[in-house]
Amino acid sequence: MLRQTKASSWYRRIVEAVALLAAAAGLSPADAQALPLTSADNYAKYANAGRWVCLPGRDDVCSRDLQAVQLFANGSSAPVPPRAPATTSSVDCFYIYPTASVNLIPGNPDPYNTDTSAIEAATAAQAASFSSECRVFAPQYRQATIGAYVLPEFVRQMYIQVAASDILAAFDYYLANYNQGRKIVLIGHSQGGEMLIKLIQSRFDTSPELRGKLLLGILAGIPVNVPVGQKLGGTFNNVPVCTLPGEVGCFIAFGTYVEGSNPGTDTRIPTPAGQERVCVNPATLDDPTLSPDARRNGRALLQGTLLMPAANSSGFVRNDAQTASFTRLSGAYSGACATATDPRMRFFSIREEMAATDPRHGIVKLTPNVLDQIGQILIGDVGLHILDMQFPMQDMVSLVAARRP
Repeated sequence: MLRQTKASSWYRRIVEAVALLAAAAGLSPADAQALPLTSADNYAKYANAGRWVCLPGRDDVCSRDLQAVQLFANGSSAPVPPRAPATTSSVDCFYIYPTASVNLIPGNPDPYNTDTSAIEAATAAQAASFSSECRVFAPQYRQATIGAYVLPEFVRQMYIQVAASDILAAFDYYLANYNQGRKIVLIGHSQGGEMLIKLIQSRFDTSPELRGKLLLGILAGIPVNVPVGQKLGGTFNNVPVCTLPGEVGCFIAFGTYVEGSNPGTDTRIPTPAGQERVCVNPATLDDPTLSPDARRNGRALLQGTLLMPAANSSGFVRNDAQTASFTRLSGAYSGACATATDPRMRFFSIREEMAATDPRHGIVKLTPNVLDQIGQILIGDVGLHILDMQFPMQDMVSLVAARRP
């Protein structure tokens, strides 16, 4: 466990002060959920193209070539061919980036006219690869800072609701002005995944018309729950888990951990008794040769792991000459959905499949680091959270490609 510091004492004082203020104001967890999620001002601001990290047809981080390098087992490398953005696709991808604000003060800063380099780095790593299959829309939003995560959960939810109010407004604006009848893929990671939960619950769960437009939801690094062994219920009322090859109108979810891990349920968003955390393996879902059990629990090689530059990896990617840019590895890792000792906890188990003599061996540091320890304190065991989207990147892009009309 990390040694107590002045910062942690400061955090405790913040937590206590905010809790006292909330109690004095008569706030409760129910009040946090009751905050308004839309406003005319929020809706109107998304008419400004500067409020979008990515919009189709312009030069931004979703349309630019990542200049990734493919690394091979024999030590050679080759440039990954540039993607051709699908600017005329019949499919739109609506992407929500993860927590990029590392401000230790709880809040919801507006990213507009500020340094958005961290947001753009996350978006490039997680969303740009999908632009070959769909038009990518990525709104800015007033996300909760990392400092909000040390607060009591019902207080943190107040910051999350501010973020969600932006996402719902952005989606409503997108739907009215950009969609033009296209099918939709929803993509989000971490806080972005939590925003997708709010979006699906508020818009898709309640609208048969929108559910008819949904091709696929991808929710990574956030607990999404269903009754044990079921496709429907729990987090969502009417949007099911994907279990069949080519299935549409459904979602996948997963959180990555090293093989052999035994994570417990998330301490902030615990999985209720009788339910399980959703884990769908992007590498087995569309294989028609597999049995239902093999699709649910089988291990498969991941066909296109995309690692962000080491400098943006929070210490998970080995820092050397090979990793100064985006790097792609095929068949270097495998993934399988597994169940921890706590039967509520299903997780995506990652295993390295490289020989000790392979120069790529150890390019991802699979042992715990300081970020893991911090995450353990804040929300429980986070595993390989930073790389949730990166391990099965090509497999997820292939899921979208297979569902295009």
